[in-house]
Order: sequence, then structure tokens, then C-alpha cells
Amino acid sequence: MKTEHGKSAAAHDAPQAALDAQHDKRNPDLVSRLQSHFQSRGLDESTIKHRTIIAGDLGYGDQTAVYRYLFNKWTIGDLEKFETRLIAFLENEMRIEGGAELINDPASFVLPSMFAFLNQVRACGNIGVAHGPAGVGKTCAGRLYAAQNKSNTLYLHLVTWKRRQSIIVQSLLKAAGIKPERGACKEELLARYLQEKGIMLVLDNAQRLTRHSRDWLRDLLDSTGIPIALIGNPEIINQWAACDQHKRVVGLKRDVSVDLFESDGEKLVPGETSNATIDHLLKRHFPKANAAVKREALSLLTRPDSGAAGAVVMHAKLADLMLKGGKITDPAEAFKLASTQLIQQEAA
Repeated sequence: MKTEHGKSAAAHDAPQAALDAQHDKRNPDLVSRLQSHFQSRGLDESTIKHRTIIAGDLGYGDQTAVYRYLFNKWTIGDLEKFETRLIAFLENEMRIEGGAELINDPASFVLPSMFAFLNQVRACGNIGVAHGPAGVGKTCAGRLYAAQNKSNTLYLHLVTWKRRQSIIVQSLLKAAGIKPERGACKEELLARYLQEKGIMLVLDNAQRLTRHSRDWLRDLLDSTGIPIALIGNPEIINQWAACDQHKRVVGLKRDVSVDLFESDGEKLVPGETSNATIDHLLKRHFPKANAAVKREALSLLTRPDSGAAGAVVMHAKLADLMLKGGKITDPAEAFKLASTQLIQQEAA
């Protein structure tokens, strides 16, 4: 009887498991990476105390968000925001550990522009500012450069809760594997290390820097002479130009998205960066996309008021859901319908 009961329970659980899987909106790769991170730190994902530790690292007050994500219980809240935080955290952890999984597609995005910029900053020994619209691959290229130049490059991706001077210094010391002695001045310890080792500092998402943090970077350059590369969205230029003392130390400004377009007489057509970005986004969010979808996505990406890659991702995700619904079978039709629906939502 016990065996029969077990079979009956299993038969009941199977449809429920299938239903849960259908409603699973999580990124399976991120779930796997988060579980691996628990294991690598000797933590148990089923323990509230251990989930709270990871939640704190992600900037959450308790373990609820981590629990919901791990066990496919996400019902409220901004899932995309959580995954964005998780990506930044895990990739920074891999950078600290010197992981080789940072880049999956090194042939994509703005590699030529970004690599030329970083090499020039290193040669000039000043503060350089690389800027470009969101979604063109600045972060991808910056991480790859740092991974290929581990001995003389220290990389840090800034997020809203890690942008003050003290937290940046602490994060950089951790990335360098330095444990300050009690009472030691962390800023002096970091400056001495960077200068003695000839390290170039690369701060990504640098538009998030506070005014005080920019003051500290200016003083760091004056006292050590180390090259400092800042990567960010276009508004970073105005931030550094707003103060004469800050503007003085910026020796190089470069638009790293220069190959977004190619000139064809008087007409601009999408360049290598645009094509690589679209290939990457569609592969991730709309794997059944065809050539017609790619043309529409390229037009959307390079339209001045489109919101760059974010708009493409929204279209791709919605179109993918439509195809999975079964009522639409043509990927191009799904993408156009997604565009119509998003326009209507915005108008409403």
C-alpha cells in the first residue's frame, strides 16, 4: 500500500511540476550560477541564515528575494531588477577570483574601440573617459580587457549601493586580495599598491560616481600618476566637465561606440557593433528570430529615441512569449505585434 501511495503522490506531483516549469520566468543560467556561488562559499541555499548573507551582498535587507528566486516562488517585485543586481554581483565575484567565464562571445560589441581607448589611457597615464549609449557592449569589452591583463589592471563595476569612496576603496582592496591591518589607512594602502605595481584602474558604470568619489579619483591621480579609465553612459562627460578641477585631469575622451554606424554616402547604416549587439540580444531573448526580425531590431536599436538595447530586449521578450503562446507562428509578425503593443502601453 505504501508503494501505491508513493506512485499516486508522484502522479499528482508531475502535473504540478510541469505547471511550475511553465511559469518559471527565471534565467536558468543565473539560477545555476547562484547555486554554484552558494557551494563555492560553503553556504547552504536551504538555510535562511545563509540566504540572508547573499541577500546582504546583493543589497537586500532579508533573504526573501533570494529565496523566491532560488525556489521559483517569484510572485511580486521587479524580477529584472533582481537579476541585474545578481549579474553585477556574480561577475564582480568572478573578477575577484580571476574566473575565465567573464566573456562568452569575445568577438562581439565594441572591442576595437574600447581596447584602443584603454591602451591609450595606459600609455598617457591620466584619467580617460569612455562613453557610449547603453547596450553597445562597453561593459563586455572592459571586462574582457581586464581579464586579459590581470597582472596590471584592476576592474570594478559600480552599482548604486557601491559608488561612495569608502566602499569603492574597500571593493578594490578585496579585488586585489589585500587585507588591511587594523588602524591602517585603506586609501593610502590602495594608492601605494596601485603605484608600486603599475596598475591601471578601470571603473565601469562610472556615471554613478558621487561628487566626492570624483574628488578622490582626482587626488589619487595627482598622488600616484596611475592611469584611470572610466567607462559610462554619455552623461559622464557633463559630470566631469561641470567642475574645473575635475575637467583638468581628464586627458582623453572617446566615444567607444564609433562603429555603431557606417557611412554610405550621405546615409548611415548599422555598423559592426550594432550587428553584433542585435545578434547577441536576439540569441538570448528571441532565439527563433529570423532575418526579417533582425532588420526590425537593427532599426529599433539605431533609432535615436529608442532607448538603445533596452527597447530591443523588451520587444524580443514579448515576441518570444507570443510565439510560445501558439497563436502566432511567424517570428517577424510576433516582433511587429510586440512593437504595436508596447507603443499602445506607452501611450496609455
